[in-house]
Amino acid sequence: MCVVVVTWNDATRAGVAIDSFFALPEVQRDPQRYALVVSDNGSADGTPEVLRARYGQRIRILENGANLGFGAGCNRAFAAAPAELYYLLNPDAALRPGALAEMRELFARRPAAGIAGSRILNLDGSLQESVGEFDTWLGAFLRSSAWGELAPFRKYANGYNLRRWSYDDERRVDIVIGAAMALRRSTVERLGGFDERFFLYQEEVDLCKRAAGMGIETWFVPASLAVHEGMGSASSRAVVERYKRAGRRRYWLKHHGRLWYFALCAALIGRYALYAAPLAGAALVVRRALGR
Repeated sequence: MCVVVVTWNDATRAGVAIDSFFALPEVQRDPQRYALVVSDNGSADGTPEVLRARYGQRIRILENGANLGFGAGCNRAFAAAPAELYYLLNPDAALRPGALAEMRELFARRPAAGIAGSRILNLDGSLQESVGEFDTWLGAFLRSSAWGELAPFRKYANGYNLRRWSYDDERRVDIVIGAAMALRRSTVERLGGFDERFFLYQEEVDLCKRAAGMGIETWFVPASLAVHEGMGSASSRAVVERYKRAGRRRYWLKHHGRLWYFALCAALIGRYALYAAPLAGAALVVRRALGR
């Protein structure tokens, strides 16, 4: 199994992920069975040099020369480091004992599984939502508007059933997030890796969607545990939201088409007319009451 860590200006952070890999009991017992590759996307903070000085030949570092995005960084690692199984680990995430061994066991036990995600905790120990459902039009509308939080509509919002789930049991799911995700090499080869048009966010959703279309199963594995800080290489929440919106737009257009997407946009814009109508009516009543 090869662990892939994609970095971009992560000199002070990637060591946490890499140290957690070397601390795993399964890696210490059988180091020949596991490898770690860092795919660096043109870091300007000396990330490759820092990691080489710290780990030497124990890890392999690929220098991509530019910020290619998460999916492209993973694809470079897949091409350079052949392995039967890959585990994608964010530089701001850390593995817990048994994380890789449990993934190996899952794939051995479920031959139809091609993608799997770990149970992920936040730094404070709380559960991080790390699985999802493929969008329906209504689910996408409700998730993209405040209406999804209203009681009459909540059960139709994307991911409603998963939000009521405890994450305690192994389960087949639509989507797992790329912060702590395992893949078979055969899955990578059949799908052609990540679609590199997705720069950051939604690339794993696209991968899971294409896998499902080929009958490749995606599983959640609670016994495989990782801790994830979040935010990744993004510099601010505003940047995160911008990348997320761009990724969702590309995903919706790719998998649902222009009519589906523009109908969604029209509905999201149209809902403001519903807000404006009662406000305009209230303003008219106030104006008449004041005799103006």
